[in-house]
Amino acid sequence: MQVKHKFIYIVGLALAGVVAGAGMAQAQVTNADVGVNPTFEQTGATTVSSTGGFFSARAFVNSSTDFTGGTLTYGGSGSPQTLGFVPVDTAWEYGSPQDPSFSDLQTQFPTGAYTFNLTGGAFGPASVTINYAGDAYSNTPELTTDSFTGLQGLKAADPYTVSFNNMVVNSNANLSFIFFSVVNSSNTPVFTQSFLPTDTTSVTIPGGTLLPGQTYTFDLNFDDRITGADPNSGVPTTQFYDTQTLGSFSTAGAVPEPSTWAMLLMGFIGLGGMIRRRAVLGAQAG
Repeated sequence: MQVKHKFIYIVGLALAGVVAGAGMAQAQVTNADVGVNPTFEQTGATTVSSTGGFFSARAFVNSSTDFTGGTLTYGGSGSPQTLGFVPVDTAWEYGSPQDPSFSDLQTQFPTGAYTFNLTGGAFGPASVTINYAGDAYSNTPELTTDSFTGLQGLKAADPYTVSFNNMVVNSNANLSFIFFSVVNSSNTPVFTQSFLPTDTTSVTIPGGTLLPGQTYTFDLNFDDRITGADPNSGVPTTQFYDTQTLGSFSTAGAVPEPSTWAMLLMGFIGLGGMIRRRAVLGAQAG
Protein backbone atom coordinates (compact mmCIF):
# COMPACT_ATOMS: atom_id res chain seq x y z
CA MET A 1 0.00 0.00 0.00
CA GLN A 2 1.83 3.09 -1.23
CA VAL A 3 0.58 6.10 0.74
CA LYS A 4 2.80 9.06 1.47
CA HIS A 5 3.22 9.67 5.19
CA LYS A 6 3.66 13.20 6.42
CA PHE A 7 3.57 15.00 9.70
CA ILE A 8 0.70 17.36 10.44
CA TYR A 9 2.08 20.70 11.58
CA ILE A 10 0.32 23.36 13.67
CA VAL A 11 1.32 26.83 12.55
CA GLY A 12 2.02 29.34 15.30
CA LEU A 13 1.39 27.44 18.52
CA ALA A 14 0.68 30.14 21.06
CA LEU A 15 2.91 28.67 23.76
CA ALA A 16 5.81 28.13 21.40
CA GLY A 17 5.50 31.65 20.07
CA VAL A 18 5.77 33.09 23.56
CA VAL A 19 8.82 30.98 24.37
CA ALA A 20 10.61 31.82 21.13
CA GLY A 21 10.63 35.60 21.38
CA ALA A 22 13.62 37.38 19.88
CA GLY A 23 15.51 34.16 19.23
CA MET A 24 13.27 33.40 16.25
CA ALA A 25 14.04 36.69 14.59
CA GLN A 26 17.77 36.15 14.96
CA ALA A 27 17.77 32.59 13.65
CA GLN A 28 15.18 33.05 10.89
CA VAL A 29 14.04 29.51 11.63
CA THR A 30 10.43 29.74 12.72
CA ASN A 31 9.95 26.16 13.96
CA ALA A 32 11.63 22.77 13.82
CA ASP A 33 10.44 19.20 14.32
CA VAL A 34 11.61 15.58 14.28
CA GLY A 35 9.88 12.24 14.70
CA VAL A 36 10.33 8.49 14.45
CA ASN A 37 6.85 7.26 13.64
CA PRO A 38 5.40 3.71 13.62
CA THR A 39 2.96 2.62 10.90
CA PHE A 40 0.44 -0.24 10.73
CA GLU A 41 -1.99 -1.72 8.22
CA GLN A 42 -5.46 -3.05 9.03
CA THR A 43 -6.23 -5.86 6.60
CA GLY A 44 -9.17 -7.43 8.40
CA ALA A 45 -11.87 -6.68 10.93
CA THR A 46 -9.48 -7.53 13.79
CA THR A 47 -6.16 -7.83 11.96
CA VAL A 48 -3.65 -4.99 12.36
CA SER A 49 -0.01 -5.58 11.45
CA SER A 50 3.13 -3.48 11.72
CA THR A 51 4.51 -2.04 8.48
CA GLY A 52 7.55 -0.44 10.12
CA GLY A 53 7.75 3.32 10.12
CA PHE A 54 9.48 6.45 8.88
CA PHE A 55 11.61 9.33 10.14
CA SER A 56 11.21 12.99 9.26
CA ALA A 57 12.90 16.23 10.29
CA ARG A 58 12.02 19.79 9.24
CA ALA A 59 13.31 23.30 9.89
CA PHE A 60 10.75 25.90 8.82
CA VAL A 61 11.90 29.26 7.46
CA ASN A 62 10.28 32.41 6.12
CA SER A 63 11.72 32.31 2.60
CA SER A 64 13.73 30.09 0.28
CA THR A 65 16.43 32.79 0.21
CA ASP A 66 17.02 32.75 3.98
CA PHE A 67 19.51 29.87 3.57
CA THR A 68 21.09 27.96 0.71
CA GLY A 69 21.69 24.57 2.35
CA GLY A 70 21.90 22.59 5.51
CA THR A 71 22.55 19.32 7.31
CA LEU A 72 21.02 17.34 10.16
CA THR A 73 23.41 15.79 12.67
CA TYR A 74 22.42 13.20 15.27
CA GLY A 75 23.68 10.09 17.05
CA GLY A 76 22.82 7.54 14.35
CA SER A 77 25.24 5.94 11.90
CA GLY A 78 23.74 7.83 8.95
CA SER A 79 24.60 11.25 10.39
CA PRO A 80 24.91 13.82 8.97
CA GLN A 81 22.05 13.88 6.48
CA THR A 82 21.74 16.59 3.83
CA LEU A 83 18.61 18.73 4.08
CA GLY A 84 16.63 19.66 0.98
CA PHE A 85 14.35 22.66 0.59
CA VAL A 86 10.66 21.80 0.11
CA PRO A 87 8.72 24.82 -1.22
CA VAL A 88 5.28 23.53 -0.22
CA ASP A 89 6.39 23.50 3.45
CA THR A 90 8.85 26.41 3.19
CA ALA A 91 11.23 24.18 5.11
CA TRP A 92 14.60 22.45 4.93
CA GLU A 93 13.79 18.76 5.36
CA TYR A 94 15.04 15.22 5.51
CA GLY A 95 12.73 12.20 5.38
CA SER A 96 13.74 8.55 5.46
CA PRO A 97 12.26 5.90 3.19
CA GLN A 98 9.59 3.69 4.75
CA ASP A 99 11.46 1.08 6.82
CA PRO A 100 9.68 -2.29 7.21
CA SER A 101 11.25 -2.76 10.65
CA PHE A 102 10.37 -0.16 13.28
CA SER A 103 13.05 -1.42 15.66
CA ASP A 104 15.68 -0.97 12.94
CA LEU A 105 14.36 2.54 12.32
CA GLN A 106 14.76 3.37 16.00
CA THR A 107 18.35 2.12 15.86
CA GLN A 108 19.07 4.34 12.86
CA PHE A 109 17.47 7.34 14.56
CA PRO A 110 18.15 7.01 18.30
CA THR A 111 17.26 9.32 21.15
CA GLY A 112 19.43 12.36 21.78
CA ALA A 113 20.32 15.64 20.10
CA TYR A 114 19.20 16.36 16.52
CA THR A 115 20.81 19.55 15.25
CA PHE A 116 19.78 21.46 12.15
CA ASN A 117 22.73 23.41 10.72
CA LEU A 118 21.62 25.87 8.02
CA THR A 119 24.14 27.80 5.94
CA GLY A 120 24.42 30.54 3.31
CA GLY A 121 21.68 32.85 2.15
CA ALA A 122 20.66 35.96 4.00
CA PHE A 123 20.81 34.51 7.53
CA GLY A 124 23.29 31.63 7.60
CA PRO A 125 24.74 30.12 9.59
CA ALA A 126 21.98 29.13 12.02
CA SER A 127 21.60 26.16 14.34
CA VAL A 128 18.58 24.61 16.08
CA THR A 129 18.72 21.52 18.33
CA ILE A 130 15.94 19.16 19.45
CA ASN A 131 16.67 16.70 22.26
CA TYR A 132 14.59 13.75 21.02
CA ALA A 133 13.20 11.71 23.93
CA GLY A 134 11.81 8.76 21.95
CA ASP A 135 9.17 7.70 24.46
CA ALA A 136 5.80 9.36 23.85
CA TYR A 137 3.90 6.83 21.70
CA SER A 138 0.21 6.10 22.18
CA ASN A 139 -1.58 2.81 21.51
CA THR A 140 -2.19 1.46 17.99
CA PRO A 141 -5.21 2.91 16.13
CA GLU A 142 -7.76 0.42 14.81
CA LEU A 143 -11.24 0.58 13.27
CA THR A 144 -13.92 -1.38 15.05
CA THR A 145 -14.95 -4.70 13.56
CA ASP A 146 -18.29 -3.33 12.32
CA SER A 147 -16.73 -0.21 10.80
CA PHE A 148 -13.98 -2.03 8.93
CA THR A 149 -16.47 -4.56 7.59
CA GLY A 150 -19.01 -1.86 6.71
CA LEU A 151 -16.51 0.09 4.61
CA GLN A 152 -16.09 -2.87 2.29
CA GLY A 153 -18.66 -2.38 -0.48
CA LEU A 154 -19.91 0.86 1.09
CA LYS A 155 -22.73 2.62 -0.79
CA ALA A 156 -21.07 5.93 -1.63
CA ALA A 157 -24.30 7.94 -1.78
CA ASP A 158 -25.05 7.28 1.90
CA PRO A 159 -23.33 8.85 4.94
CA TYR A 160 -21.23 6.45 6.95
CA THR A 161 -19.96 6.68 10.52
CA VAL A 162 -16.50 5.20 11.03
CA SER A 163 -15.81 4.09 14.62
CA PHE A 164 -12.42 3.29 16.14
CA ASN A 165 -10.76 2.41 19.44
CA ASN A 166 -10.01 4.86 22.23
CA MET A 167 -6.71 6.73 22.08
CA VAL A 168 -4.55 6.17 25.16
CA VAL A 169 -2.50 9.34 25.42
CA ASN A 170 1.11 8.87 26.47
CA SER A 171 1.86 10.63 29.76
CA ASN A 172 5.11 12.03 28.33
CA ALA A 173 3.26 13.96 25.63
CA ASN A 174 2.11 17.51 26.29
CA LEU A 175 -0.07 17.81 23.18
CA SER A 176 -2.18 15.12 21.48
CA PHE A 177 -4.73 14.87 18.67
CA ILE A 178 -6.52 12.38 16.42
CA PHE A 179 -6.54 12.64 12.62
CA PHE A 180 -8.66 10.67 10.17
CA SER A 181 -8.46 10.94 6.41
CA VAL A 182 -9.44 9.11 3.24
CA VAL A 183 -7.43 9.32 0.01
CA ASN A 184 -8.28 8.00 -3.44
CA SER A 185 -6.15 5.75 -5.65
CA SER A 186 -4.10 8.81 -6.71
CA ASN A 187 -3.28 9.62 -3.03
CA THR A 188 -5.48 12.73 -3.25
CA PRO A 189 -7.34 13.47 0.01
CA VAL A 190 -11.12 13.33 -0.39
CA PHE A 191 -12.10 13.50 3.30
CA THR A 192 -10.17 14.81 6.30
CA GLN A 193 -10.93 15.37 9.97
CA SER A 194 -8.00 17.10 11.70
CA PHE A 195 -6.99 17.97 15.26
CA LEU A 196 -9.80 15.95 16.82
CA PRO A 197 -9.97 15.69 20.63
CA THR A 198 -8.33 12.57 22.04
CA ASP A 199 -11.66 11.22 23.34
CA THR A 200 -13.07 11.08 19.79
CA THR A 201 -14.07 7.55 18.75
CA SER A 202 -15.93 8.13 15.49
CA VAL A 203 -16.22 10.38 12.43
CA THR A 204 -18.95 10.56 9.80
CA ILE A 205 -18.19 10.60 6.07
CA PRO A 206 -21.02 12.58 4.41
CA GLY A 207 -22.98 10.87 1.65
CA GLY A 208 -21.66 11.68 -1.81
CA THR A 209 -18.11 12.35 -0.57
CA LEU A 210 -16.88 9.13 -2.14
CA LEU A 211 -17.54 7.81 -5.63
CA PRO A 212 -19.10 4.44 -6.45
CA GLY A 213 -16.89 1.64 -7.68
CA GLN A 214 -13.64 3.20 -6.42
CA THR A 215 -10.82 2.04 -4.15
CA TYR A 216 -9.78 4.22 -1.20
CA THR A 217 -7.32 4.18 1.71
CA PHE A 218 -8.17 5.38 5.20
CA ASP A 219 -5.52 6.78 7.56
CA LEU A 220 -6.20 6.85 11.30
CA ASN A 221 -3.49 8.73 13.20
CA PHE A 222 -3.06 8.90 16.98
CA ASP A 223 -0.76 11.91 17.23
CA ASP A 224 1.25 12.52 20.43
CA ARG A 225 3.74 15.40 20.65
CA ILE A 226 6.30 16.92 22.95
CA THR A 227 6.54 20.64 22.30
CA GLY A 228 9.23 22.96 23.61
CA ALA A 229 11.97 25.27 22.43
CA ASP A 230 15.69 25.13 21.71
CA PRO A 231 17.25 26.84 24.77
CA ASN A 232 20.05 28.34 22.67
CA SER A 233 18.13 29.82 19.73
CA GLY A 234 14.68 30.11 21.31
CA VAL A 235 13.14 28.43 18.25
CA PRO A 236 9.96 26.44 19.05
CA THR A 237 10.35 22.70 18.55
CA THR A 238 8.09 19.66 18.22
CA GLN A 239 8.84 15.97 18.71
CA PHE A 240 6.28 13.92 16.76
CA TYR A 241 5.08 10.49 17.85
CA ASP A 242 2.50 9.75 15.14
CA THR A 243 1.11 6.22 15.28
CA GLN A 244 -0.71 5.61 11.99
CA THR A 245 -2.91 2.78 10.77
CA LEU A 246 -3.87 2.51 7.10
CA GLY A 247 -6.43 0.29 5.43
CA SER A 248 -8.01 -0.04 2.01
CA PHE A 249 -11.64 -0.44 0.96
CA SER A 250 -13.74 -0.24 -2.20
CA THR A 251 -17.18 1.30 -2.60
CA ALA A 252 -20.03 -0.52 -4.28
CA GLY A 253 -20.63 0.04 -7.99
CA ALA A 254 -23.16 2.56 -9.24
CA VAL A 255 -26.85 1.52 -9.05
CA PRO A 256 -29.11 2.78 -11.89
CA GLU A 257 -31.73 5.39 -10.97
CA PRO A 258 -35.43 4.28 -10.98
CA SER A 259 -36.01 6.08 -14.28
CA THR A 260 -33.08 4.17 -15.77
CA TRP A 261 -34.55 0.89 -14.54
CA ALA A 262 -37.87 1.82 -16.17
CA MET A 263 -36.19 2.54 -19.50
CA LEU A 264 -34.29 -0.74 -19.32
CA LEU A 265 -37.49 -2.62 -18.52
CA MET A 266 -39.31 -1.03 -21.47
CA GLY A 267 -36.39 -2.00 -23.67
CA PHE A 268 -36.60 -5.62 -22.52
CA ILE A 269 -40.37 -5.63 -23.12
CA GLY A 270 -39.87 -4.19 -26.58
CA LEU A 271 -37.18 -6.74 -27.36
CA GLY A 272 -39.46 -9.55 -26.20
CA GLY A 273 -42.23 -8.28 -28.49
CA MET A 274 -39.91 -8.22 -31.47
CA ILE A 275 -38.81 -11.79 -30.81
CA ARG A 276 -42.45 -12.96 -30.56
CA ARG A 277 -43.40 -11.18 -33.79
CA ARG A 278 -40.51 -12.76 -35.62
CA ALA A 279 -41.54 -16.16 -34.30
CA VAL A 280 -45.14 -15.67 -35.52
CA LEU A 281 -44.02 -14.44 -38.95
CA GLY A 282 -41.66 -17.37 -39.23
CA ALA A 283 -44.47 -19.79 -38.41
CA GLN A 284 -46.81 -18.19 -40.98
CA ALA A 285 -44.13 -18.30 -43.66
CA GLY A 286 -43.65 -21.97 -42.97
